[in-house]
Amino acid sequence: MQKRKRLHLPFRRKLILSFVINGACMLAALVYAIAGLTTMHRTVGDIAHNDLAAATATITLRDGMLAQERTARRFMILGQAELIEVHARQAEGFKKSINLLKERTQLSTLPHLITSHDAYLALTVKLFTEKSVHESALKSAAVTVETAIERLRAEQQQILEQKLMAAKSKEAQTSAWALVLAFSGVALSVVVAVVLVYTFSTSINKLQQATHRISAGDFEHDPQIPAGDEIGTLAQDFMRMGQRLKELEQISLDASPLTRLPGNIAIERSITKRLREQQPFAMCYLDLDNFKSYNDHYGYIKASELIKEAGYLIHTVVEGLGDPEAFVGHIGGDDFVVIINHMLAKTACQTIIRDFDAMIPRYYSEHDRAAGFIEGVDRYGVARRFPLVTISIAVLNCQPGKYSTAAEIATAAAEVKDRVKESSGSNYIIVREAGSG
Repeated sequence: MQKRKRLHLPFRRKLILSFVINGACMLAALVYAIAGLTTMHRTVGDIAHNDLAAATATITLRDGMLAQERTARRFMILGQAELIEVHARQAEGFKKSINLLKERTQLSTLPHLITSHDAYLALTVKLFTEKSVHESALKSAAVTVETAIERLRAEQQQILEQKLMAAKSKEAQTSAWALVLAFSGVALSVVVAVVLVYTFSTSINKLQQATHRISAGDFEHDPQIPAGDEIGTLAQDFMRMGQRLKELEQISLDASPLTRLPGNIAIERSITKRLREQQPFAMCYLDLDNFKSYNDHYGYIKASELIKEAGYLIHTVVEGLGDPEAFVGHIGGDDFVVIINHMLAKTACQTIIRDFDAMIPRYYSEHDRAAGFIEGVDRYGVARRFPLVTISIAVLNCQPGKYSTAAEIATAAAEVKDRVKESSGSNYIIVREAGSG
């Protein structure tokens, strides 16, 4: 009986075979990991492109509805015809936000919001034409719209959470199968398997930690994954998403609740950006004169309305000048800031003063408007006559290299503002530096 011959492979072939098997396992693990990471990358890109834009639009919807309510209430009280046009612009902006949501999302609650808002607009049309709408009916319709917005926001949040959970699930699945495939070749090439598994595991764990840190509010977290591959690109997307979330949070927290204009943090950031980029610009410090006496005489409600209207007027004028880099901020109280191209500063000042002086008489009674002043008591308890509210604008022409910080510019602008207020009526001064003529 002949003995069966055993298959003997040379060590070199066994080694080559082991590396081939190990390479196949590693290649399979690599392909699966890249496919999973690509899917995660698409998910994050979808969140960054669609969901964040939709979240911004939802915030705009809430603000737009509040603005429409305020305008309708003002019309019910004041009956000013120009408020109808203001309300129409606000309603148009609201519809633009809804159209953006239609393009970027598939929300089941969106049709209800559209229907609710159309019903609210029908009431406002009746209010503007017949003036026979009861305040409670208008308030009820507005509450219905606001409830629909909240439901929309809740659905949007749920969809976002589902996407994040799907991404996390895909990440876990990718990690598990990558490790299984990798360890299948460990017996033949321990060193190669350990290096590859360690590399992928470290990167995936960092991405998982980045997801948790960003979800917890640490928007500046850096997973410290070098760029150059899909994992690095995904890490960069995480960082960009975190930065965008931080900016949205800062805008929401810093904005003036009265005028909805950016506050001090955004103002300082805008100035610092221009200083860093060595851009020439004009820093305009705007202040309302005799505002305290107006507040004491007419009360804080009308004074607040005046501040809101002044902020809207300033923003509208600056927006109409066509400078895409222009910035309008609300420091607080009756102080505003405009940062604009220095070539447009003079036009901006003249137009703001013209429109402001034309607007201000509407905020006074017929008697006070005819008299041209109101009677009151100054800070020292002395009775005196106060002129109608005017606006003073101090403009500092900032050239590259002249100032190094936003604080220096703010101090210099304050000095120029004191000089402007020495003159009566609405005035402006444009200087190259504080103290110059």
